[in-house]
Amino acid sequence: MEPMTGPLENQPLTTQKDVRLREVKRLEWIFIGIRWLWVVLLLVMLTLHHPASRLTTLVLTGILALSNIGGSLINSNIKTLRHQSILSTVMLSLDAVIASGVILQFVGDFNTAAYAVFAYIIAEAAIRFELIGSLSALAFFIVGLYGAYLYRKAVFDLPFSYTGFAYWTILMAVIAVSIGIVVRMIKNQRQQNERYLMEITRVLEQQRIAHEINVKNISDLENMEPLTVREKEVVNLIAQGKGNKEIAAELGIQVKTVKNYINNIYSKLQVKSRYEVISYLFKRPK
Repeated sequence: MEPMTGPLENQPLTTQKDVRLREVKRLEWIFIGIRWLWVVLLLVMLTLHHPASRLTTLVLTGILALSNIGGSLINSNIKTLRHQSILSTVMLSLDAVIASGVILQFVGDFNTAAYAVFAYIIAEAAIRFELIGSLSALAFFIVGLYGAYLYRKAVFDLPFSYTGFAYWTILMAVIAVSIGIVVRMIKNQRQQNERYLMEITRVLEQQRIAHEINVKNISDLENMEPLTVREKEVVNLIAQGKGNKEIAAELGIQVKTVKNYINNIYSKLQVKSRYEVISYLFKRPK
Protein backbone atom coordinates (compact mmCIF):
# COMPACT_ATOMS: atom_id res chain seq x y z
CA MET A 1 0.00 0.00 0.00
CA GLU A 2 1.18 3.53 -0.79
CA PRO A 3 2.52 5.69 2.06
CA MET A 4 -0.17 7.74 3.68
CA THR A 5 -0.44 11.42 2.80
CA GLY A 6 -2.67 14.20 4.07
CA PRO A 7 -3.48 15.47 7.55
CA LEU A 8 -2.79 12.17 9.26
CA GLU A 9 0.87 12.21 8.31
CA ASN A 10 3.34 15.08 8.59
CA GLN A 11 1.32 17.62 6.65
CA PRO A 12 1.30 21.14 8.17
CA LEU A 13 -1.91 21.70 10.13
CA THR A 14 -3.48 25.05 10.99
CA THR A 15 -4.20 24.75 14.68
CA GLN A 16 -7.08 26.42 16.40
CA LYS A 17 -4.63 28.64 18.29
CA ASP A 18 -3.06 29.80 15.03
CA VAL A 19 -6.47 30.70 13.65
CA ARG A 20 -7.40 32.53 16.86
CA LEU A 21 -4.09 34.40 16.86
CA ARG A 22 -4.62 35.65 13.31
CA GLU A 23 -8.15 36.76 14.17
CA VAL A 24 -7.03 38.71 17.24
CA LYS A 25 -4.19 40.30 15.26
CA ARG A 26 -6.62 41.39 12.53
CA LEU A 27 -8.92 42.82 15.20
CA GLU A 28 -6.00 44.78 16.65
CA TRP A 29 -5.24 46.23 13.20
CA ILE A 30 -8.85 47.41 12.98
CA PHE A 31 -8.56 49.18 16.34
CA ILE A 32 -5.26 50.71 15.27
CA GLY A 33 -6.96 52.14 12.19
CA ILE A 34 -9.82 53.53 14.29
CA ARG A 35 -7.32 55.01 16.72
CA TRP A 36 -5.81 57.08 13.91
CA LEU A 37 -9.29 58.48 13.25
CA TRP A 38 -9.43 59.49 16.91
CA VAL A 39 -6.15 61.35 16.48
CA VAL A 40 -7.72 63.38 13.70
CA LEU A 41 -10.91 63.89 15.73
CA LEU A 42 -8.95 65.21 18.72
CA LEU A 43 -7.19 67.72 16.51
CA VAL A 44 -10.58 68.85 15.15
CA MET A 45 -11.98 69.17 18.69
CA LEU A 46 -8.92 71.18 19.64
CA THR A 47 -9.69 73.59 16.79
CA LEU A 48 -13.44 73.93 17.25
CA HIS A 49 -13.76 73.84 21.04
CA HIS A 50 -12.01 75.27 24.08
CA PRO A 51 -10.24 72.62 26.16
CA ALA A 52 -8.96 73.46 29.61
CA SER A 53 -5.41 73.21 28.28
CA ARG A 54 -4.55 73.11 24.60
CA LEU A 55 -1.08 71.82 25.47
CA THR A 56 -2.49 68.94 27.51
CA THR A 57 -4.88 68.05 24.71
CA LEU A 58 -1.98 68.05 22.24
CA VAL A 59 0.02 65.84 24.61
CA LEU A 60 -2.90 63.39 24.85
CA THR A 61 -3.13 63.34 21.07
CA GLY A 62 0.61 62.74 20.80
CA ILE A 63 0.46 59.90 23.32
CA LEU A 64 -2.39 58.33 21.37
CA ALA A 65 -0.42 58.56 18.11
CA LEU A 66 2.81 57.21 19.63
CA SER A 67 1.00 54.35 21.37
CA ASN A 68 -0.61 53.52 18.05
CA ILE A 69 2.77 53.36 16.33
CA GLY A 70 4.13 51.19 19.14
CA GLY A 71 1.06 48.97 19.02
CA SER A 72 1.50 48.54 15.27
CA LEU A 73 5.12 47.43 15.65
CA ILE A 74 4.32 45.03 18.48
CA ASN A 75 1.25 43.62 16.73
CA SER A 76 3.37 42.84 13.68
CA ASN A 77 5.82 40.72 15.69
CA ILE A 78 3.67 38.96 18.29
CA LYS A 79 3.67 35.17 17.90
CA THR A 80 1.55 33.93 20.83
CA LEU A 81 -2.03 34.40 22.01
CA ARG A 82 -0.83 35.25 25.52
CA HIS A 83 1.27 38.17 24.32
CA GLN A 84 -1.54 39.26 22.01
CA SER A 85 -3.92 39.29 24.98
CA ILE A 86 -1.45 41.42 26.94
CA LEU A 87 -1.23 43.88 24.04
CA SER A 88 -5.04 44.05 23.86
CA THR A 89 -5.27 44.81 27.59
CA VAL A 90 -2.55 47.47 27.44
CA MET A 91 -4.02 49.22 24.39
CA LEU A 92 -7.53 49.19 25.86
CA SER A 93 -6.21 50.61 29.15
CA LEU A 94 -4.38 53.38 27.28
CA ASP A 95 -7.51 54.20 25.31
CA ALA A 96 -9.54 54.41 28.53
CA VAL A 97 -7.00 56.68 30.25
CA ILE A 98 -6.72 58.97 27.21
CA ALA A 99 -10.52 59.13 26.89
CA SER A 100 -10.75 60.12 30.56
CA GLY A 101 -8.14 62.79 29.97
CA VAL A 102 -10.12 64.16 27.04
CA ILE A 103 -13.27 64.33 29.18
CA LEU A 104 -11.39 66.31 31.84
CA GLN A 105 -10.17 68.75 29.18
CA PHE A 106 -13.71 69.66 28.21
CA VAL A 107 -15.49 69.27 31.54
CA GLY A 108 -15.16 72.98 32.36
CA ASP A 109 -16.86 73.92 29.11
CA PHE A 110 -19.85 71.79 30.18
CA ASN A 111 -19.45 70.01 26.85
CA THR A 112 -21.02 66.74 27.93
CA ALA A 113 -20.77 65.42 24.38
CA ALA A 114 -17.17 64.61 25.26
CA TYR A 115 -18.51 61.92 27.62
CA ALA A 116 -19.76 60.02 24.58
CA VAL A 117 -16.11 59.27 23.77
CA PHE A 118 -16.30 56.57 26.40
CA ALA A 119 -19.10 54.80 24.53
CA TYR A 120 -16.42 53.77 22.04
CA ILE A 121 -14.19 52.52 24.87
CA ILE A 122 -17.03 50.37 26.20
CA ALA A 123 -17.70 48.99 22.72
CA GLU A 124 -14.00 48.24 22.25
CA ALA A 125 -13.85 46.48 25.62
CA ALA A 126 -16.90 44.39 24.72
CA ILE A 127 -15.45 43.34 21.38
CA ARG A 128 -12.13 42.43 22.97
CA PHE A 129 -13.30 40.80 26.20
CA GLU A 130 -17.08 40.39 25.83
CA LEU A 131 -19.43 41.29 28.71
CA ILE A 132 -16.77 41.29 31.41
CA GLY A 133 -14.78 43.80 29.35
CA SER A 134 -17.71 46.16 28.76
CA LEU A 135 -18.73 46.05 32.44
CA SER A 136 -15.16 46.74 33.53
CA ALA A 137 -15.02 49.73 31.18
CA LEU A 138 -18.39 50.88 32.55
CA ALA A 139 -17.07 50.76 36.13
CA PHE A 140 -14.02 52.76 35.05
CA PHE A 141 -16.27 55.32 33.36
CA ILE A 142 -18.53 55.74 36.42
CA VAL A 143 -15.58 56.31 38.74
CA GLY A 144 -13.96 58.68 36.23
CA LEU A 145 -17.21 60.59 35.65
CA TYR A 146 -17.71 61.03 39.38
CA GLY A 147 -14.17 62.36 39.67
CA ALA A 148 -14.73 64.70 36.70
CA TYR A 149 -17.86 66.16 38.31
CA LEU A 150 -15.99 66.72 41.58
CA TYR A 151 -13.10 68.29 39.67
CA ARG A 152 -15.50 70.58 37.79
CA LYS A 153 -17.12 71.65 41.06
CA ALA A 154 -13.79 72.33 42.80
CA VAL A 155 -11.96 74.07 39.94
CA PHE A 156 -14.74 75.79 37.97
CA ASP A 157 -17.25 76.22 40.79
CA LEU A 158 -19.91 74.41 38.78
CA PRO A 159 -22.62 72.46 40.62
CA PHE A 160 -22.51 68.69 40.81
CA SER A 161 -25.20 67.58 38.35
CA TYR A 162 -26.86 64.52 39.85
CA THR A 163 -29.29 64.25 36.93
CA GLY A 164 -26.43 64.48 34.45
CA PHE A 165 -24.43 61.88 36.37
CA ALA A 166 -27.44 59.53 36.51
CA TYR A 167 -28.19 60.05 32.81
CA TRP A 168 -24.69 59.20 31.60
CA THR A 169 -24.34 56.31 34.03
CA ILE A 170 -27.60 54.70 32.89
CA LEU A 171 -26.88 55.36 29.22
CA MET A 172 -23.42 53.81 29.40
CA ALA A 173 -24.76 50.89 31.44
CA VAL A 174 -27.31 50.13 28.74
CA ILE A 175 -24.61 50.35 26.07
CA ALA A 176 -22.22 48.15 28.06
CA VAL A 177 -24.74 45.39 28.80
CA SER A 178 -26.29 45.43 25.33
CA ILE A 179 -23.04 45.27 23.38
CA GLY A 180 -21.50 42.78 25.81
CA ILE A 181 -24.44 40.38 25.48
CA VAL A 182 -24.62 40.73 21.69
CA VAL A 183 -20.89 40.03 21.30
CA ARG A 184 -21.18 36.99 23.60
CA MET A 185 -24.13 35.64 21.58
CA ILE A 186 -22.30 36.15 18.29
CA LYS A 187 -19.22 34.35 19.59
CA ASN A 188 -21.33 31.50 20.98
CA GLN A 189 -23.05 31.07 17.64
CA ARG A 190 -19.73 31.13 15.85
CA GLN A 191 -18.30 28.49 18.18
CA GLN A 192 -21.32 26.27 17.55
CA ASN A 193 -20.87 26.67 13.80
CA GLU A 194 -17.18 25.84 14.10
CA ARG A 195 -17.93 22.72 16.16
CA TYR A 196 -20.53 21.65 13.61
CA LEU A 197 -18.08 22.19 10.75
CA MET A 198 -15.35 20.27 12.59
CA GLU A 199 -17.74 17.37 13.19
CA ILE A 200 -18.71 17.26 9.52
CA THR A 201 -15.04 17.39 8.54
CA ARG A 202 -14.21 14.59 10.98
CA VAL A 203 -16.96 12.35 9.58
CA LEU A 204 -15.93 13.02 5.98
CA GLU A 205 -12.30 12.35 6.85
CA GLN A 206 -13.21 9.06 8.51
CA GLN A 207 -15.20 8.03 5.43
CA ARG A 208 -12.29 8.95 3.16
CA ILE A 209 -9.85 6.97 5.29
CA ALA A 210 -12.10 3.93 5.40
CA HIS A 211 -12.49 4.08 1.63
CA GLU A 212 -8.74 4.42 0.99
CA ILE A 213 -7.79 1.68 3.39
CA ASN A 214 -10.48 -0.55 1.91
CA VAL A 215 -10.45 -3.08 4.76
CA LYS A 216 -13.71 -4.88 4.30
CA ASN A 217 -12.92 -8.11 6.10
CA ILE A 218 -10.51 -9.57 8.59
CA SER A 219 -8.50 -11.44 5.96
CA ASP A 220 -7.11 -8.08 4.80
CA LEU A 221 -5.43 -7.77 8.21
CA GLU A 222 -4.03 -11.29 8.53
CA ASN A 223 -0.44 -10.13 8.19
CA MET A 224 -0.81 -7.65 11.09
CA GLU A 225 1.14 -9.70 13.59
CA PRO A 226 1.16 -10.11 16.51
CA LEU A 227 -2.51 -9.02 16.81
CA THR A 228 -5.15 -11.52 17.82
CA VAL A 229 -8.22 -12.11 15.67
CA ARG A 230 -10.37 -9.99 18.00
CA GLU A 231 -7.78 -7.17 17.98
CA LYS A 232 -7.79 -7.27 14.17
CA GLU A 233 -11.57 -6.89 14.27
CA VAL A 234 -11.14 -3.82 16.49
CA VAL A 235 -8.54 -2.37 14.12
CA ASN A 236 -10.90 -2.93 11.21
CA LEU A 237 -13.66 -0.99 12.98
CA ILE A 238 -11.25 1.79 14.02
CA ALA A 239 -10.30 2.16 10.35
CA GLN A 240 -13.98 2.64 9.55
CA GLY A 241 -14.10 5.59 11.92
CA LYS A 242 -16.14 3.93 14.67
CA GLY A 243 -15.92 5.04 18.29
CA ASN A 244 -15.56 2.83 21.36
CA LYS A 245 -19.31 2.56 21.95
CA GLU A 246 -19.94 1.69 18.30
CA ILE A 247 -17.20 -0.94 18.35
CA ALA A 248 -18.62 -2.43 21.57
CA ALA A 249 -22.10 -2.64 20.03
CA GLU A 250 -20.73 -4.14 16.81
CA LEU A 251 -18.78 -6.85 18.60
CA GLY A 252 -21.25 -7.39 21.47
CA ILE A 253 -18.75 -6.57 24.20
CA GLN A 254 -18.35 -3.96 26.93
CA VAL A 255 -16.81 -0.54 26.24
CA LYS A 256 -14.22 -1.27 28.92
CA THR A 257 -13.21 -4.39 27.01
CA VAL A 258 -12.87 -2.36 23.82
CA LYS A 259 -10.55 0.05 25.65
CA ASN A 260 -8.43 -2.89 26.83
CA TYR A 261 -8.19 -4.21 23.26
CA ILE A 262 -7.20 -0.76 21.98
CA ASN A 263 -4.50 -0.44 24.65
CA ASN A 264 -3.13 -3.84 23.65
CA ILE A 265 -3.16 -2.79 19.97
CA TYR A 266 -1.29 0.41 20.79
CA SER A 267 1.31 -1.57 22.72
CA LYS A 268 1.81 -4.23 20.04
CA LEU A 269 1.97 -1.79 17.13
CA GLN A 270 3.96 0.74 19.19
CA VAL A 271 1.55 3.59 18.45
CA LYS A 272 -0.23 6.09 20.66
CA SER A 273 -3.44 7.04 18.85
CA ARG A 274 -6.12 5.85 16.43
CA TYR A 275 -4.59 7.99 13.69
CA GLU A 276 -1.28 6.21 14.18
CA VAL A 277 -3.08 2.88 13.90
CA ILE A 278 -4.58 4.02 10.60
CA SER A 279 -1.16 5.32 9.51
CA TYR A 280 0.24 1.86 10.28
CA LEU A 281 -2.35 0.35 7.96
CA PHE A 282 -1.23 2.64 5.15
CA LYS A 283 2.43 1.81 5.66
CA ARG A 284 2.20 -1.94 6.24
CA PRO A 285 3.21 -4.29 3.41
CA LYS A 286 0.41 -5.56 1.20
